[in-house]
Amino acid sequence: MKNSINRLLAIGAVVSMIFTQSCVETEELVTPNVAAPVLILFEGNSFSPESPVTVASKFLELDKTNILDHTQGIDSIPVSNLDIAVFINNTTAVASLLTDAAGAAELVVSWSELGLSEPTSGSQVRLEFVGEYKDIPFRKYHTVRVN
Repeated sequence: MKNSINRLLAIGAVVSMIFTQSCVETEELVTPNVAAPVLILFEGNSFSPESPVTVASKFLELDKTNILDHTQGIDSIPVSNLDIAVFINNTTAVASLLTDAAGAAELVVSWSELGLSEPTSGSQVRLEFVGEYKDIPFRKYHTVRVN
């Protein structure tokens, strides 16, 4: 009987510690949550080992001034003259792109430039498109695969 009372007291103490420690208020998030300044659309994710990797991208700014008007909604505005750097492995620069008047940019590279000297079926590489728009940096990932 004494053992079960001690166990219940110990369990109660642990549960109360968990609840009191999990309810601590903080002023800020550990990592700031900032909305992406642009919408990025990609086309092209699977390529043969012999062909070049061609990824088309489109960069759009979302104008939300009419978000509450159901007849107009959100407008997509192409972002022109935007400098984009493309990386692999977080540090290896692969290409530098510039968007045109339609907000489009096309990446054309070989598999060897992406670090695959002998691409085999199923191999994949994660591309990182990095830029800055209206003083807000952004990074978007896109994976390409070998057929």
